[in-house]
Amino acid sequence: MSLVKTWDKEIKGNLYAVGDIHGCYNLLMNRLKDIGFDFENDLLVAVGDLVDRGAQNQECVNLIDQPWFTSVKGNHEDLTIMGLINPSYYQCHIQNGGEWFYELEYKTQQDIVKKLKTLPIALEVTHKGRKFGFVHGHIEQNDWDEFKAELNDFDQAQYIINRKRFPTEIAMWGRERLDPDNQQYTHVAGVDAVIMGHTVTNKPCKRDNCYWIDTGAVHWGTLTILDLSKI
Repeated sequence: MSLVKTWDKEIKGNLYAVGDIHGCYNLLMNRLKDIGFDFENDLLVAVGDLVDRGAQNQECVNLIDQPWFTSVKGNHEDLTIMGLINPSYYQCHIQNGGEWFYELEYKTQQDIVKKLKTLPIALEVTHKGRKFGFVHGHIEQNDWDEFKAELNDFDQAQYIINRKRFPTEIAMWGRERLDPDNQQYTHVAGVDAVIMGHTVTNKPCKRDNCYWIDTGAVHWGTLTILDLSKI
């Protein structure tokens, strides 16, 4: 599975992005109904964290099978994948809403992990002449192509030797760009907009051409769905 995916199917209708769903399947479906989502022609891209904390986690995992839906991998997908094999991930997962997963039969757990492993770290979608990038937590580079290149081709051994965080970990777990005091981050070249989640905000936030859309669905029932033709 490539860490960076380029969407290669025709999008006949509109392109939407949705913030962290966190097991709130019914909320998602109600919001899609509210906006008149066309399940035959539109595409919904999730910014990761489909699971944990909410009550309908398996339903949210099964969204991955739907032709109208796709997602990048969030840190909660990372926790789910790694929780069965790494004690530190397991503890973190349990402490952050992952209990549901360990109550399932082993076969069901394996099926879920297999499905979550298909998700890329970053997704690129071109729609109506504009290029959109999706990543869960953070983009360190101010250039989309540099970001993709590092994700796809980094030497893990060198990162371990130099005690540097893996680019994959930064992308799923980082938050630095949203901090206005971090002046090293500017407009991301090579892409019209980058859409992220991970950091809960009261309303969608924008910095340069980056957008954060995790508005706390599981906390306040406020799930943001962004029509990307309007940004």
